[in-house]
Amino acid sequence: MSRLFEYQGKELLRGAKIPVPNGGVASTPAEAERIARDLARPVVVKGQMWVTGRAKLGAIRFADTPEQAAAAAAGIIGIKVNEFTVDKVLVEEKLDAEREFYAGVVIDDVARRPVMVFSSVGGTGIEEIAKEHPDKVSSIAVDVTRGLGEYQARNLVRKAGIGGSLLPKLGGVVARIYEVARKYEARAAEINPLVLTRGGDLVAADCRVTIDDYAVFR
Repeated sequence: MSRLFEYQGKELLRGAKIPVPNGGVASTPAEAERIARDLARPVVVKGQMWVTGRAKLGAIRFADTPEQAAAAAAGIIGIKVNEFTVDKVLVEEKLDAEREFYAGVVIDDVARRPVMVFSSVGGTGIEEIAKEHPDKVSSIAVDVTRGLGEYQARNLVRKAGIGGSLLPKLGGVVARIYEVARKYEARAAEINPLVLTRGGDLVAADCRVTIDDYAVFR
């Protein structure tokens, strides 16, 4: 299996009309500074690496100015984790988050079908969420011949305790993340967290996409 970097996964989400933060990829502190200057607002600088827990490794840092963004990039580029050296950072606008969700699809190898999962709590691993808040997690096995209908996506969201005007918005994102997984033959495609901003927008703040080796060419 081939795991994509966060910025690569977000390109797939963007292509499916799932909103992602404004930003860009930098290979040097100077490039990070330029991106932050263009954004003209506080940013988050994230090392592009295939591991979880980046914040604990010092690979996620916040910056209020372009100069701070350059310093953050300088502190991240070159970090070595498990024989992997970080050579790129993703510089994005800092989101004003009001609430966080999880939405993802994974392949159940036993049942040989994709399983769509949604949680009304996000930010930590879905396994931890399911253990601590089982009532806030819902899932559905998807028939690959029929796909995931938007009504099924909305029902999935509803079972996790979401209603009102937020229900169709979240249902739409859930349906589209499934289409991303189907189109690119992903073994897993997860948005965590899916952020609801104080302005009322849903934005994929982070994502993880793992592609089947035979589908990498796509």
